[in-house]
Amino acid sequence: MPFARQVSIGRVALVQYPEAEAGKLVVISDVVSPNAALVDFPGQTRRVISFKRLAITDYTVDIPRLAKKAVLKKALEEADVEAKFAKSAWGQKLAKRAAKAATTDFDRYKAAVQKMKRSAQVRRAFNSLKKAAK
Repeated sequence: MPFARQVSIGRVALVQYPEAEAGKLVVISDVVSPNAALVDFPGQTRRVISFKRLAITDYTVDIPRLAKKAVLKKALEEADVEAKFAKSAWGQKLAKRAAKAATTDFDRYKAAVQKMKRSAQVRRAFNSLKKAAK
């Protein structure tokens, strides 16, 4: 089976671009054409997005076609989609990427210093074990 994630009403997708919307979850509420879908999510405006801009996830929400915001919000809370996605490997990878992008020069400097200290400790331990083996 080549495609495990089918486009359907209620399917949760991740917006890949444009940059302003990248990383946001949306729910497909209607398929407009073979190339685009009407997507919606609480706190966002309902809009048409091309499938090229979406990454389909494994999660689905049980909603009718063109569901109102209140119905969508209730279905999302029941399914707990945002928490499930945040716990998934995909969500964790996106969170790590965002955290790394938000680091300052000083944070990167502190990480480099910690890495040097850790490497020095490992090197000392390795060399002492190597001497003891001779």
